[in-house]
Amino acid sequence: MRFAAFAILVLCTTHARVLRAQASLVELQPGARVRVEAPGAVAGRYVGTILTRSGDTLTLGGPNAAPVRLTLDRFTSVEISRGKSRSKGALRGIAWGAPIGLAIGLLTSGLADDCVTCTNEPSDAEGVTFATLGGVLWGAGIGALIGRERWERFQLVSRTSLLLHPDTRSIAIVVRR
Repeated sequence: MRFAAFAILVLCTTHARVLRAQASLVELQPGARVRVEAPGAVAGRYVGTILTRSGDTLTLGGPNAAPVRLTLDRFTSVEISRGKSRSKGALRGIAWGAPIGLAIGLLTSGLADDCVTCTNEPSDAEGVTFATLGGVLWGAGIGALIGRERWERFQLVSRTSLLLHPDTRSIAIVVRR
């Protein structure tokens, strides 16, 4: 009797978690751009667009790959694209532009002619600073124009099931992601 109560409790809590996970995966509809990991089905991360969805099976297609049919239980990671972010692109551009500007400033700092009569000539340190700031500005501008894709990660719940082995009279609890 206790085993039956335990089995019902496990199945009810598992069913509730699966329903919550399915509710969070409602956004996986045709036309959505996704990034998934499904070991054994696709190598590494697969980025593509959902072509069709029937029940728990998705057909994903990419520009350089043939369409792939995957069931939701194969996924270990699911992310959906939320479009491009200009601010994230600008930050990435700054991360690239600052070191490039610094390198240009350092490489060109010794190339300026030493002018004895010039009073408004910037020092080498000022030249490196201006080159670095120029790299930051150029990087931020180009990064903002290009943008950077934003991904929202979905929490996948584990699926629990009971396996009854009539031959050995044993019970196993299997947890899958």
